[in-house]
Amino acid sequence: MAFVIKKEKAYTWPITISEPSDGGGFVDQKVRVKFKMLPQARIDEVIRNEAEQDADILSDVLIGWDDGTFNDEAGNGLPFNVENKDLILSVPFIRNALIKGFFESIAGKQFKRKN
Repeated sequence: MAFVIKKEKAYTWPITISEPSDGGGFVDQKVRVKFKMLPQARIDEVIRNEAEQDADILSDVLIGWDDGTFNDEAGNGLPFNVENKDLILSVPFIRNALIKGFFESIAGKQFKRKN
């Protein structure tokens, strides 16, 4: 069976978000998000450019999440859209989990970005 090369590729990936809790611990929550695969030239650029912000990278690659993944304080689901993506990316521990998950998804767990 041949490997199919697609010009546009997207995939769903599991992410573990570790939310800080009172008393110095963390509460882990597993979610599923959808990433757009970047071409290798763009990935190489991201790796070389240590100044590129995680939020900028995630703005490019985060293209969805499962319904019910994120809720507001009233318990209402936050559907995927630009406004809610910006809201999600403004939460440091969520953004950190997403960028870590993205890089792991394209290069395996051993991948480390310099910044």
